[in-house]
Amino acid sequence: MTTNEKELLTTLGTFPDSSMKELVDRTQYKRLSSVIKKIRQLKKQNMFYGPFHDIDFGKLCKNPVHMAICVIESRQSFETVISYLRLIEPLKFVFPVLSPHKKVIGTLFVSSDDQKMMSLFQLLKDSTIITDYIVRPYSHNRVVENPNFFGDPNPSLDTLLDPCDIPDLSFGCHNTKWNECDISILPYVQAGYNGGKLIEILKAERKLNKMWKYDQIKYSHRKMVRNGLITKRYFIYPFPYSQCIDFNLFLKTEDKALTKRILCNFARGERVLREWVLCGDWGHIGFVSHPLFLTGLMHKVGQIDEIKEKEMYQIYSISDRESFLTRPPELKCFDLDKQTLEYPYDVYRERIKEKLEGM
Repeated sequence: MTTNEKELLTTLGTFPDSSMKELVDRTQYKRLSSVIKKIRQLKKQNMFYGPFHDIDFGKLCKNPVHMAICVIESRQSFETVISYLRLIEPLKFVFPVLSPHKKVIGTLFVSSDDQKMMSLFQLLKDSTIITDYIVRPYSHNRVVENPNFFGDPNPSLDTLLDPCDIPDLSFGCHNTKWNECDISILPYVQAGYNGGKLIEILKAERKLNKMWKYDQIKYSHRKMVRNGLITKRYFIYPFPYSQCIDFNLFLKTEDKALTKRILCNFARGERVLREWVLCGDWGHIGFVSHPLFLTGLMHKVGQIDEIKEKEMYQIYSISDRESFLTRPPELKCFDLDKQTLEYPYDVYRERIKEKLEGM
């Protein structure tokens, strides 16, 4: 990569709200057309994904809503397990995990009741669709740090315990009443539908016989930004995605403050895409990096006495995106009057039972 390309990608990842004109001002490129052309070229080379948006569920609803990372083991085929997981509507993401001895699937759910959600996994386990599961909910915003292309693609872990400024990860508080138009377009905005263009969202909604006006959608989007409901993101890959490894690391210490410090320091400022969040007593770090970084990683982590437990799940077949399932958040259960989001877990349970009876 050229120095200018590295600078452009580093800037885009650091300042995701930048317009193309602002990217010109912040880089060595002289012309707007050069930046636009280069961004298109880098996206075609699979150097980044986005834009999309993270949702602050604390600002969306009055009731507590979590995200839940779930790791599922099964003897069934990937397709069979997915067919059951699809029946649980707040499923957001599914990916196969590399495992030499068993079939493992990583998932991400939106949860309005962790216990009821776990009861669905227990039903699947009792019915032998899955053999085991781990559920790790979190009720904080995640931190996403894109690569510094001038950093080390195989960073040291010597600074994990160093003091650092840990950002406030708390969800916000509900202080804005969201209307039907807001809730209707939010899944499109979150997913970055057709590049996040509002006119494309309008067209998609009209196909569903929702006759919003463009000004309504524009106002809803501004309302979300103004009230901090959404945060614009890019995932910038340190190398073309097919040349990287993608993995999830969970770790645990005896002190949550220390766990957060380790998460914050882990490969910070280097040529690695990382996201991290605290899941109860566990810390979670998701990485996309050069394969060299994975070599000896667990050994390096094992040398740190303060880390008492650790688990790593590598995404299988990184070039095979067809094996992944990604869905926008399911918001049809949002109660406009109460401003709450509560999922009908009893309905999902009945759907699963019906499918099991039809086996």
